[in-house]
Amino acid sequence: RKAAVAIACTGAFLAFLDATIVNIAFPDISSSFAGSGRDALSWVLDGYFVVIAALLVLAGALADRFGHKRIFLLGIAGFTGASLLCAVAPSLGMLIAFRVVQGIGAAMIAPTSLAIVLDSFPAERRAAGVGLWGAAAAAAAAVGPTLGGALVELSDWRLVFLVNLPLGAA
Repeated sequence: RKAAVAIACTGAFLAFLDATIVNIAFPDISSSFAGSGRDALSWVLDGYFVVIAALLVLAGALADRFGHKRIFLLGIAGFTGASLLCAVAPSLGMLIAFRVVQGIGAAMIAPTSLAIVLDSFPAERRAAGVGLWGAAAAAAAAVGPTLGGALVELSDWRLVFLVNLPLGAA
């Protein structure tokens, strides 16, 4: 039970981290694709959010039908693979496409990670489980900007995607 909760909370952390870490790298991304307009560049951020919003309920329904663990693991694999592809994206169009794939993975991770946590707690302790899951998501939102800034200062925007690889593998 503890391992399942830790893995699910790590998954939630991973999905929510990318909601904030990439925002900080946005100026560096913009300078890498200097010929692109702000409207096109904004899809690096918006593509992720729009896809999560559009697919969150569907992903939860698929998880209820095919299994929380199965959809969670598919989401982690897709998200992690897309993170690698984002890091090596040679063009803005490719980066946006891979961010959309990341968003699909995150949409699969978010509801399934919560379901795994809820399944791991007896009914009378579920509020504590939701608190742990929420704390993981909040920690990601808090860590993202600082970590993103440090990674961009250390190298460039590509590191904000590579940081997902060890978390996704774990």
